Amino acid sequence: MKILIVGLAKEELVKEIHANYPRLEIVAKDPEVVVCYGGDGTLLYAERIFPGIPKAMIRNSRVCKLCSTETGDTILSLLQRNDFQIVEHTKLEAHVNKQILYALNDIVIGHQAVNGTLRSQVYLNGQQYGDEIFGDGVVISTPLGSTGYYQSITRSNFRSGIGIAFNNSITSVSHLVVDKKTTIEVEVTRGPGVVASDNDERALPLPNKQRAKIMISDKIAKIIKFPKEFQKFNVNTGSDRAVLGYCQICRVHYEQ
Repeated sequence: MKILIVGLAKEELVKEIHANYPRLEIVAKDPEVVVCYGGDGTLLYAERIFPGIPKAMIRNSRVCKLCSTETGDTILSLLQRNDFQIVEHTKLEAHVNKQILYALNDIVIGHQAVNGTLRSQVYLNGQQYGDEIFGDGVVISTPLGSTGYYQSITRSNFRSGIGIAFNNSITSVSHLVVDKKTTIEVEVTRGPGVVASDNDERALPLPNKQRAKIMISDKIAKIIKFPKEFQKFNVNTGSDRAVLGYCQICRVHYEQ
């Protein structure tokens, strides 16, 4: 199997594979599987650079000091003997001034100034939702991303649809989960605003009186799922997902 490794500490994994996994061929292009050696951010980065190629996630010692060796060895063994399935996950796309951003986790719309209050209006399939919203911005999430920024705002997550969370809103507005066929528009009534996706450093400007249109994308992410007895190594959704700061094996939070 041809694999490409992504991660800040990937060289330590390269040495391990060369020494112990002869049927895993490390390549620089055209991989069959991208191995994400790191944390949630590594997975998001890998999907942005290598979209649509199956991803396997291995947490390294910087993310899970308690069990990185067992996690890595087990996942590499499963990959070597092709003992896995590929699961498709939805992605979002945001249309902003004739440009498109794609997100595996979430689209975030905020004020251009980090200390500024964004005023915005949300539309669902063309219908206005609530009144003008004052706050730090709007987070629009996939099910996979709902254990991240969305959960930190709403204290909840979900398994299907699209989640909309209002960050530090000073107006009365309810977070919600809408059907996956919903088209969401966010208009900046007073900003200016910016639109960002996942952990991409690039952000697109969203001037006053302009809208960002967000929907489920036709593009999908493919993430490797291991057999039932290795369920703890899987990247799951909802309450089953091992969120950032937790490890896939012990599910125990630890201090960095």
